[in-house]
Amino acid sequence: MHNLHTELILFSPTGTTRTVLEAIAEGLEPESISRLDLTRSAHAPSHAPEHAQSGSGIKTLALIGMPVHAGRVPTLAVERMRAIKGMGRPAVLVAVYGNRAFDDALLELRDLTRELGFVPVAGAAFIGQHSFSTPEFPVAEGRPDVTDRDRATAFGRLVRDKLDGISHEAELRNLPELQVPGNFPYREGVQAAPISPETVSESCVLCGECAQACPSAAISLHADSVTTENMLCLRCCACIRACPTGSRVMLHPRILELGRTLHAQYAQRREPEFFL
Repeated sequence: MHNLHTELILFSPTGTTRTVLEAIAEGLEPESISRLDLTRSAHAPSHAPEHAQSGSGIKTLALIGMPVHAGRVPTLAVERMRAIKGMGRPAVLVAVYGNRAFDDALLELRDLTRELGFVPVAGAAFIGQHSFSTPEFPVAEGRPDVTDRDRATAFGRLVRDKLDGISHEAELRNLPELQVPGNFPYREGVQAAPISPETVSESCVLCGECAQACPSAAISLHADSVTTENMLCLRCCACIRACPTGSRVMLHPRILELGRTLHAQYAQRREPEFFL
């Protein structure tokens, strides 16, 4: 298959999903590639190239990656995805979770992309460092690691081989429905709550990195302080990772206890899963 264009469509507050998608794209070996990052933009519509599919085979592929928050796709990511039209494009779906479980997220992503006009042809679940991981209580620390990235590239090659076997648009439309784990109705997922990371004012240098990293614009920088509208917080903890002075911290007892529980119960390494 020649002249394949791949569009990466992603929501990746802490960068783990982006890392996985880039590695998959290496295995796909597309002729060209574009990136649509929905992490901090509510207005980023996607447009398939003209003649995306034709009688000579598939010309463009959407590679769609989302993190898993409490077994679901983040609500904000779903809202931003709804600005995108699939226009019959084949799609590879990727869920990245923190070593506990991806629950209903991949099924939800499959159903959403079908609703938007994509044709899901493959799916995968990869592991990324959990948002609540800390140096004291690590959860999937450092993942995706080198092994994960190699597996992602190998998955890309498998997808490329599958696409090579589809010679006509009609074959794409007639593919059996992609089967992925999950249950419907979906589990509850993350609910809005007055819980968010906090700023230690004594060490904060007001650089604004936390506000730049926040996907929901929950953080505001002022002349002498940083404030957080905690009901908007996704609890992705991207702000904690972005803070250069360690001034952004999670102190809420409920989250700290959950982090300790995840460390204790989900220390065993889980591996990526592929669905083709």
